[in-house]
Amino acid sequence: MPTEDRKSVARLALGVTGVFALGLFLGWPLAVVGAVFTALFLQAPAALPLAAFAKLFVFSIGLMFISFLLSSVFAPYPVVFLILVAIGIILSFIWSVSGAGVLPGVIALMGALMIPNLVLQSQDLALVLVFWIPMNLLFAGFVSTLMFVLIPAEPLTAAQKKTDTPPDFDPHRRIVRMSLVTVPFAMAFFVSGASALLVLFFVALLSQQLAAMPSMGKAVAKAMLTANLLGAMISIICYEVNVIAPVILTPILLCLLFCFALGALGKSQIPLAAAAGSALTTVLIVYGGSIAPFSDEADVKSITRVLQVAGAAFFVIVAYVIVDEFWPERKKQVS
Repeated sequence: MPTEDRKSVARLALGVTGVFALGLFLGWPLAVVGAVFTALFLQAPAALPLAAFAKLFVFSIGLMFISFLLSSVFAPYPVVFLILVAIGIILSFIWSVSGAGVLPGVIALMGALMIPNLVLQSQDLALVLVFWIPMNLLFAGFVSTLMFVLIPAEPLTAAQKKTDTPPDFDPHRRIVRMSLVTVPFAMAFFVSGASALLVLFFVALLSQQLAAMPSMGKAVAKAMLTANLLGAMISIICYEVNVIAPVILTPILLCLLFCFALGALGKSQIPLAAAAGSALTTVLIVYGGSIAPFSDEADVKSITRVLQVAGAAFFVIVAYVIVDEFWPERKKQVS
């Protein structure tokens, strides 16, 4: 493995495990979200510039408060409430497609999905989430920047910068495609009265990952299903090991192990390499959510979390395949 790849794997494993461990020790709300944010930051080839991160942090604070206020005002009016949720999802996709990127898009979807859902359960808990989502983002940004300082990355070459240019696509068509998948899921989730917050977080992440891919179809669906299956299997194994050795050091060592393993897998040349990044976020959400849950989910077992996330993944991925069949991606029309 090249030196830069080894350094990248070390940054990812140490940074994510550091946030994961501190979340367990300190017990802050939704610490698993901070671990996932850290993983997303550290999968990039370079640290996010300070100015860009500051804008993202301020955006997350404003978005969460606006979502909380609107949700609190319109919660007594179900039809209007659901319409606002749908509008929020569509606006999140519009902002993401306009060039904001995957992580800002995920944060926007969190504001459109998670805050309204929690407002329906408890406004006090929703206010906690309004505060802690930006705090998780802030801590993840600090740790990821620190890891890039401690383990410096090589400067990007001109060829690498060129490969980072976004694919040519019709933005309006992509927004419609993304909305046709995520809005029906959200409506079904809210109408059914479901309250699994981490499932909504997973759907926000999965939707953005799928949207960031230049093409959809069966090949992409197979890759995402493989990634989530791999992540689910690792989560169950970790949970069972945790049952055998129920001490706080066990999840920390397991996190370090699967971060190193999946990080190395992602840098390898085998077919499963493409699934490593998505598998890592799945493990963090499923396993992390099972041992450090939020609100009233304290008794949720790993297998239950796996089934919840698997159901959401199946719905979203199958919906993308169907949408791709009848409304395929196309290049931007030049006038």
